Parts: sequence; C-alpha cells; structure tokens
Amino acid sequence: MLKSLRFPFLYAIELLLWLLLLAGFASTVSFLAAMPITSLGLQGKSLPPSWEASVPNHGRFVEGFLVSSHPYRFGLGLALLAISAVALYLVSRAQVAQRQSADHSRKIAHNIARFIVAAALVAVGYCVVTQVLVGVSPA
Repeated sequence: MLKSLRFPFLYAIELLLWLLLLAGFASTVSFLAAMPITSLGLQGKSLPPSWEASVPNHGRFVEGFLVSSHPYRFGLGLALLAISAVALYLVSRAQVAQRQSADHSRKIAHNIARFIVAAALVAVGYCVVTQVLVGVSPA
C-alpha cells in the first residue's frame, strides 16, 4: 500500500512519523527517568508545586510523571513510540522500493526530499533541546 503513494506524500508521512516517534520517546523518558520531588534532595529549594516528579537535567529539572500515578498515559506513550517506529520502518522500505524503481531525475528528487526531511528534523531537534528541555532551576 505505501509503495503506491505518490512521491512527496511518502516523505511527508515520514516526517510526521518522526515527530510522533519523538513525542513517544519524550513521553516515555518523562516517566522512566522521573524521580519524585521528595527524593531529589533539593536542600531547602523547591520546584513548582504542581509537579509530582522531575527528571534531572544537568543541574536543572524538567517536569516528569510517575508511572504509578498515570499508568494509562505511560502505556499510550509506549504505544506511540512502538507504533511510530514500526510505521517508520514500513515507510522506509516503501521509499527504498520507490527509489530503486525511479529513473535518474526522480532519484535526485528523492535525495532532495530526504535532505528536506533531515533538515526539518534537525531544526525541530534544535528547538526541542534549546527551548523545551532546558529545565527549571530549583528556587
């Protein structure tokens, strides 16, 4: 089915799946690496009172969640991670099949599309690292 998709749509689906994979990974990590606020040893300092858990990040903290408090959300994050990884594999196989059956000019278009997807992922990754995962210092 994926092999029959027209050329640019397969790469748009790939980009969307990478973003979903990133969201699933971030969700899963926010559960697996989270520590309850009370066990952080903040030495009299505090984090926002609405946080139940936190993920230490280079001396700063990012909000985390406890699996015991949100088991369904944790399961959804894991499912999103697994499903998007399998879907990315299938999309990759369809892209390889399209590239192999393409003529020279279409192969160049496929390479340009691959570059655009990679550049978009680098830009999104940069924004996530510099804006979202910065963390909060205890006050």
